[in-house]
Amino acid sequence: MLNREWVTVVDPDNDHLHYTFDVSFLLSNYECIYGNGCPGVDPDGGDPDKACCIHGAYMTEDDGSEEQLIADALAQLGPDRMQFHELAITEGVWQTDDEGERHTRIVDGACLFANRADFDGRIGCALHHLADDLGEHHMTHKPVVCWQVPLHRAVEEKVANDGGTLEVHTIAAYERGTWGEGGADFHWWCTEEADAYVAKRPLFESMEHELREMVGDDVYEDLTLYLRKRSRQHNHVRFLPLV
Repeated sequence: MLNREWVTVVDPDNDHLHYTFDVSFLLSNYECIYGNGCPGVDPDGGDPDKACCIHGAYMTEDDGSEEQLIADALAQLGPDRMQFHELAITEGVWQTDDEGERHTRIVDGACLFANRADFDGRIGCALHHLADDLGEHHMTHKPVVCWQVPLHRAVEEKVANDGGTLEVHTIAAYERGTWGEGGADFHWWCTEEADAYVAKRPLFESMEHELREMVGDDVYEDLTLYLRKRSRQHNHVRFLPLV
């Protein structure tokens, strides 16, 4: 059974660095429908305004850059933009789970940056609203995992033909299995439901900023040339929900 198409782009400045892309997903017309019908990821229902934020945002960088990013954003946020601003100041932004992994603090069942429906200000991510207010792209102030979703990067080291190390980055749809064993316990609306595939342009265009950050400008340009050609050659193919 056919499932996905993939393409690999070699970094023009480093032939030991390859990027493999999920063509099927990048050519789909997925878009986040938070606030426009997304029921959230809680399989038992819950509050849709908590969306995919019920587990907090886990850190992906080990250099302290995400802590500094959040600290800088918090200094610009206030109680008018962030529902749990006072709590973030008094108790801190981060907490550690049972496995020793750090993530943003959970308050009443979701990330403390997620403004709820009972907030006098705007619901949704306070960090996202901060970026909008400053006229910046939302990825500027959000943790990596938050601005990458629904994309996911997996890095694997292989042996190159010359015996050296070949580093392969796979950029694909973020699916429940990507979260590990816990992914089976919640409903992952993003990539599994047709209701989320309603954008007017393909994902590789709508997430251009994110993809450029993930793979660099040169690789993104090569990828774009291929995807546009692929789309024209097979414009009868619908790159819609993958399951």
